[in-house]
Amino acid sequence: MGKHLPKKVSSYLGRCLSALSKPQRKYFLIYLTGMIRLVKFRSIREIAAVFGNHNTDGLHQFLKASPKKVERLQEANQQQITQSANTPEALLIIDDTPCPRKGKKIEGIGIHHGADGFIRGLCAVTSIIKVGTQRFVWGIRGYRPKGSCPKGSFKSKVQIAIEILSEAIGKFRIPLTVLMDAWYACAPILNPIIQAGWTFLAAIKRNRIVEVGGRKTSMSRLAKGPRKYRTIRTSKKKRFRVTKLLVHLPKIGTVLLFISKTQDGTRFFITNNLKMTESQMVQLYLQRVWIETFHQDIKQHLGFREMFMRSWDGVQTHWTLLAIAYNTIALWNGNKSRSFRQMIRHFRNTIDQNEILKCSTH
Repeated sequence: MGKHLPKKVSSYLGRCLSALSKPQRKYFLIYLTGMIRLVKFRSIREIAAVFGNHNTDGLHQFLKASPKKVERLQEANQQQITQSANTPEALLIIDDTPCPRKGKKIEGIGIHHGADGFIRGLCAVTSIIKVGTQRFVWGIRGYRPKGSCPKGSFKSKVQIAIEILSEAIGKFRIPLTVLMDAWYACAPILNPIIQAGWTFLAAIKRNRIVEVGGRKTSMSRLAKGPRKYRTIRTSKKKRFRVTKLLVHLPKIGTVLLFISKTQDGTRFFITNNLKMTESQMVQLYLQRVWIETFHQDIKQHLGFREMFMRSWDGVQTHWTLLAIAYNTIALWNGNKSRSFRQMIRHFRNTIDQNEILKCSTH
């Protein structure tokens, strides 16, 4: 017989339920259970058949109706994660990932760049909080190409990332460190981090112009000059040759630039922590890989791409419930060092399958 949910998990789900109306709560628990318990083909029809008395229409209506519920669920989720990860060691990592979709009249569809090149489908800006061995979803927000948006509603990926960042700055009582790739290393994102007293470490494009000693130059040109490099080893086979210097970045101010050379080529990173060492930079930026691992996990184990609806609002509900499902597993796992695959398998084998369905706001 399976075990009961720990109090911290039932409390988290209770907070999420409180953000919903009474009719919505039943479908929330049914869909959440289906995402976690079903290993493959998590369609609305399949989830309804196994956990919802075959009420496919009711579950579909819950997903696509009342988009305001998504904002309330996101708020409830962030309140819990703030309590669980409010430490100086916490990292906020921001990125985005595409979601291949085929078919006619899918709202928000477009062409997006992914690891395998350009992909037709949907796209989400994602963010996770990492503290020690624990990882939590802070937010998953859909990005909609301008041509597919209702008039006046378009938001760029940068604007979405700013919203995510602003929510974190408003909720965490202590400064965090923000990691991001070159796409998000721009003044509208970096300046609020500086103003909040937080730290950023970001990759930066090689053609970016900076000022050194009053002269303008590009990153790639700086890498050609004779400089003293430190060798940082992260494993027997992996090593970085890193140098650093202070530069002036237009619209941002003085930052510490790291030039990193590996067998894969030369990369550039900037931070507003002017005392950061080469070793600290390497160890810190290597943490950014966790959001890429997160993308793989939600696609393989929680049905990120398994959306059997054309509605944009329905997709946003699906991704928001996916974030809650991920955090449910992460909270249950605690600080044990496990991959998400190990976490969710152990959860399925340990917790009674009806435990989520029995949750309440009390």
